[in-house]
Order: sequence, then C-alpha cells, then structure tokens
Amino acid sequence: AGQPTEAYPANPNGSPEGLTSVTTADGRFTVLMPHPERVFRNIQMSWTSGDRSARSPWMRMFGNARRGLG
Repeated sequence: AGQPTEAYPANPNGSPEGLTSVTTADGRFTVLMPHPERVFRNIQMSWTSGDRSARSPWMRMFGNARRGLG
C-alpha cells in the first residue's frame, strides 16, 4: 500500500509509476488522467454511497476552478 504500481488493474492506463496527473511548477495547469468531467454527477459514477441524483465529489473541483477564474 502507498507504493506506485505499473501493474494492471491498479494502473489501467500503463503509465510509469501509476502516474495519473501532472501540475506545472507554477501551479497554473493540471492535467488529469481520470477524466473527472465524465463523473460530475453521482449517477455517472460506477459506485456511490450518496444520492444518485446529486453532484459527485468531483463537481467541487469544477466549482473551485470557476471561482478561481472570477
């Protein structure tokens, strides 16, 4: 636990050391492999313990981005 992996299924995209995101040194840009735009509602997720018609926890990331843009 807590170690990077290159083995499937823990690393389905086969990236080195299980890398799923990168951020620029100045913090202005982040690129994510998990594609959070595909699961911004709970009903889009494969599993959820919450209300399926509610926003998923990923939606907070988009709200934060919008607030950051002003």
